[in-house]
Amino acid sequence: MIKSKKFFQRFGLLIFASFLLISLSLAIVYFGGKSRSVDCTFCTERFKTEPKDVWIWIYPGLVGCGKKCPLALEALRRFGERFPEVKSSFYFLVTDPSESEETIESYLAYYQKSLEIKALRPESEEEILFYRKLGAYMPIHPSLKRRDEHGTQFFLIPPNRNKMYLLPKLGEKEWLEIQRELGISIH
Repeated sequence: MIKSKKFFQRFGLLIFASFLLISLSLAIVYFGGKSRSVDCTFCTERFKTEPKDVWIWIYPGLVGCGKKCPLALEALRRFGERFPEVKSSFYFLVTDPSESEETIESYLAYYQKSLEIKALRPESEEEILFYRKLGAYMPIHPSLKRRDEHGTQFFLIPPNRNKMYLLPKLGEKEWLEIQRELGISIH
């Protein structure tokens, strides 16, 4: 009898803690928005060849991926079609440093038929660490690539190049949220 009473007390406490955690998570998402931004110290220099009025969209993926990356690249294509007035450059962040240029070009060739996308390789350890911190799967060792684990979020750099936004989805709602945060409106 005493054991079952302790069990129900612990079970009740577990249910309460779970409810509290879920409620807190929902409140954070509701009040904090779905995208987040971080300061990008290297973005201005890194993308200096891009015109000043261009939005830079980055998807970190694995060359050869047949699951998440095709869906993400299709989302970028649809965004470009849906918002043609938004001057955009699209990049595929190559997360495996051992990939050859030929393999990267071959992988992106299919997508380049309908989306003007370029390969992007990190140029410094600072850049690699930055993308890792944002959740991009940047394997420490090339053999880890085979696990095919990588995120599904997009990175967005606005024309001012001082921040990078992390977007779990790429849709009109997320796009409007970023415009409101930056205090701009693109029609």
